[in-house]
Amino acid sequence: MSITIARQQQLDYIGLTAGDLQLLADHRPAFEKVVDEVVDHFYNHVGNYPNLVDLIARFSSIDRLKETQKLYWLSMTDGVVDDAYIEQRIAIGLVHSRIGLSEDYYLGTYMVYLDIATSIFQQVIPEHWHLVIQALSKMFNLDSQLVLEAYEKKEKEKLNQLAEDQQHTLLAITEITQQLTGMISELNENAQAISDVARETAASQDQANGLLEELTKEIHQIGKMGEIIREISDQSHLVGLNAAIEAAHAGEFGRGFEVVASEVRKLAASSREAQGKIQSNLAQIMKKLGSVQQESEHTASGARRQASRSEELAVFATTMEKLALDLRKLDHQE
Repeated sequence: MSITIARQQQLDYIGLTAGDLQLLADHRPAFEKVVDEVVDHFYNHVGNYPNLVDLIARFSSIDRLKETQKLYWLSMTDGVVDDAYIEQRIAIGLVHSRIGLSEDYYLGTYMVYLDIATSIFQQVIPEHWHLVIQALSKMFNLDSQLVLEAYEKKEKEKLNQLAEDQQHTLLAITEITQQLTGMISELNENAQAISDVARETAASQDQANGLLEELTKEIHQIGKMGEIIREISDQSHLVGLNAAIEAAHAGEFGRGFEVVASEVRKLAASSREAQGKIQSNLAQIMKKLGSVQQESEHTASGARRQASRSEELAVFATTMEKLALDLRKLDHQE
């Protein structure tokens, strides 16, 4: 047994000696004699477990594994336990770990082999079967320890891979967080600028509405003045009519007065016509002012809604910025 000091201590602890290895080597003919029977018994037992049968079907076949197990069975009689033997057993354990064979089934295999070997060797070597089984059980015990070591090594590889993946993830999160922080900061500034513009627009529209209301009032005043002009026109027309009547009564002496009366009636008619046009124009202006005021109010309302939404967007951006900072702090803690 050419192995390291630590491995030798491991063998000493389970009591596996050079004498045990020699005993097994001396009984190699018996192992060769029963190898087919042992392996057949083993796979008949495996056949009772559909999940194991399915696992074998995915990666190999029963016939191929039987040949492998025959070699394993006979290797118990090689009479050598060295570093190469140990590394080979660990490598085999890693393969079984990768394909998904659980530890309980793997370790249970040694007990199945031991039960089969005990039953058969009692008949084949009745004088020494118990010594052979004792030495064989030590070999199986060593192999089971090496299997656990292999599975533990595989788990450590998984943990290291997870840690590496986590580190990559954290680095990616850090990079994304930095980009997100910049984008959110820019978004916050833009949202604030939009909000400011929207508020200014709303204020301007409100001021424009106020001016429109004042202009409407002034136009109403102009309309009232037009009504006064109409009243004056009506009265002037009446005065002119009365003057014409009086001039007719005066005869020759009232002709000059009649001319004046005629001019007064013409002036009243012109005033009435002008007042009508003024009223018509004012009506058109009032209609257009109404449309402008309605559109202005609609624009002001939209601007206020935009300002409100922009403020909400600014609040959202601030919240996201805080979240990004929290993520960065979490990354630093990791």
